Amino acid sequence: MLEVDGASVVARELKRPLLELRQLALGFDGKGKGDEEIRTEMVGVADRAMHQVDDLMKIQHLGNGDYKLEPVAVRAVCDDVLQEVAKLFGDKTCQMKVRYSNRQRLVMANKELLGSVVYNFLLDATHYASIDTKAELKVREVKNNVVVEVRDFGPALPIKIWREMKDSLVKQPNDMAMRPGSSVVGLFIASKFSKYMNAKVEAVRHQDGTSFLIKLPTLRQMSIWEFR
Repeated sequence: MLEVDGASVVARELKRPLLELRQLALGFDGKGKGDEEIRTEMVGVADRAMHQVDDLMKIQHLGNGDYKLEPVAVRAVCDDVLQEVAKLFGDKTCQMKVRYSNRQRLVMANKELLGSVVYNFLLDATHYASIDTKAELKVREVKNNVVVEVRDFGPALPIKIWREMKDSLVKQPNDMAMRPGSSVVGLFIASKFSKYMNAKVEAVRHQDGTSFLIKLPTLRQMSIWEFR
């Protein structure tokens, strides 16, 4: 269970999309020229909120054997998530550089959980994307691991969160006033799912933004561990 402080952060973050929906609804009368755009935005806000709630519910079932680890094609997962995020943000998703350079295509993971980790990273990055500052998604190999990295050009990540991600575990959601577009709950979820998959999450603070990474063991690396 989340501690009281973490629970209050979750409550505030989940309240935010409800306030957005309320504000959008106030501007929707069914007669205006921009109603279709408002309707699309309302659906997007609701979808993001429901996705986050679903992920929080999954955390409670991680120990039940519902999420088996198996060979997963990383690029296919990233492609699926890019399409999902594109439905939410439209043109903003086009303002993202995508580069795949990994030779090892398969990792030991859970497709659904890995998809949620990448989704949460991309959701953060897309908030800060523009024509001049495109977000970046990279998949590469580093020492028998496949690394999925999402780079944004938003405000710097708070030191406390950076240190927790450096230790591969965000202990509980914390406020990130410095990054108003970021989801503290999303990073908490990504941390939990990564730990379950024997993967590592990390964050790199740049002068002009932040990179979020998940390092996943390849099938070759997993076989080495099994025979030790």
